[in-house]
Amino acid sequence: MNIESKPTILFVEDEENVLRGLGRMLRSRRNTWDLRFALGGQEALNMLAQQPADVIVTDMKMPGMDGSELLGIVQKKYPGSIRIVLSGFAEREAILKTIGPSHRYLAKPSSEAVLVTSIENALTLRAHIQDQKVKEAVASLSHLPTLPKIYAEILAELTAEHGSAESLSAKIEQDISVSAQLMKLTNSAYFSLPQKCRTARQAVMFLGFDNVRAAVLLAGVFDQFKHLGPSAQLTIERLSQNSLSIGVLAQAIARHQGWSADIVDQAFCAGLLSHVGTLILIAHDAAKFSDMMAQVDNRQLDLLDAETQAFGANHAQLGAYLLGLWGFSDVITETVAFHHQPSIYTKAPLEVLTAVNAAQNLTRQAYGKGGRAGQKSSDWDTEYLSAHGLSQRLPEWQKILETISKEWPNE
Repeated sequence: MNIESKPTILFVEDEENVLRGLGRMLRSRRNTWDLRFALGGQEALNMLAQQPADVIVTDMKMPGMDGSELLGIVQKKYPGSIRIVLSGFAEREAILKTIGPSHRYLAKPSSEAVLVTSIENALTLRAHIQDQKVKEAVASLSHLPTLPKIYAEILAELTAEHGSAESLSAKIEQDISVSAQLMKLTNSAYFSLPQKCRTARQAVMFLGFDNVRAAVLLAGVFDQFKHLGPSAQLTIERLSQNSLSIGVLAQAIARHQGWSADIVDQAFCAGLLSHVGTLILIAHDAAKFSDMMAQVDNRQLDLLDAETQAFGANHAQLGAYLLGLWGFSDVITETVAFHHQPSIYTKAPLEVLTAVNAAQNLTRQAYGKGGRAGQKSSDWDTEYLSAHGLSQRLPEWQKILETISKEWPNE
C-alpha cells in the first residue's frame, strides 16, 4: 500500500441489499478508505485483477464460489491482502474451512464499531512492518510451522481410547503453533464466547476432541517445515520448549503477585506466544534466519536489531502483527510486541507485560534459553523495573524459577 494513498477495502457479498447496507454503514469512512464492493467471488477476482486490495471482507456462503474458495485463491495470487470472513453461516464445518485462508472471522450481524476496529487494527499493525516482502510473507501464511513429532503426538492423543482433556492440552501446549491455531479458532466470533479462551485446555474443553482434531488436520500446521533440514527442526523444537517455559514462569509470577485469574491466564498465553514471530522469520527464509543468527553469535549483535536488518522487522513486531490479524486481545498482542522492551510501552495495565518480560529474562539468564552464547541481550530493563517499584521482586521471581524449573525436561 502506498503510504500517501487510502487503503483499499473490498467487500464481497452475493446479495446487493447487503452490499448497499455495508456502503451506507461505512459512509463515514470514505474519506479514509477506498471502499469497493463486489457481487460474488468471480466479480471480486475480476476487480482484484485490476487493483489489489489491502483488506478483503467476504461472506462465507455464496453460490458458485464460497468465501473459503475465494480467499484460497486470494491467498495465492495476492498474498499481501488481509483476509476477513464476515458471515452468519453457522455450521462448524464451514468455519473450520476458513482456518487456513482467513485471518479473522466476524459474525453477522456485525456492528460498525466491530467491523471498523477489526480492519483498522489490522492495518495499524501492518504499518509497523517496514519490508513489503515480509508483510506479504506474514499475510500469506495459512498456518504456522510446527513439529512433526508434536503433531503426531497430538493426533495419537486425540485417537487414544482413554485420552483426556488434560493430557491432550498438555501435548498441545508443548507447541506454540498448534496452541496459536487452536486459540485462534476458539476465540473467533463464531463461537461468541463470553470471554477469551487463553489456554489450550479451555479450547479443548470448549471445542471437544473432534473439532480439535479437525482444526489440527485442516490447518496442516507442520507442512511448511517438511522441506527443512535437521538443524531448522532442532531450532524450532528448542524455541517451542523455551516459549512454554516462559509461559509457565510468567503464569507463576503473576499468581505469586496475587494478580487476578484473568491476568494469570493472559500471562501464560502471552508467554507461550511471545516468540511466535520467530517462526514467521524461519518460515519466510530459513537460510537467511540461520545466517542472521550466526551474525548475532559472531558479532554480538542485539537480536532485535539483527532481525530488523535482515528481515525488515523483528520477531516481536511480527508476532504481534499475526496475533492481531487473528483477533487476539490487545493485552496479548501488545505484550508480545513489547516483551523485549517494556519501557517503550506506555499503556496500562502492565502486569502481563511485566510477568512475560521477567520470565523471558530469568529463563535466558539461568539456562541460556531463547538466546545464544555471547549474544548481546537487553536483559533487565532496570529503568522500567525501578519506575514501577518491581526491582525488589527479582529475588522472589528467581526462587519461583528455581522451584518450577525442576519439572522442566532437560534440553
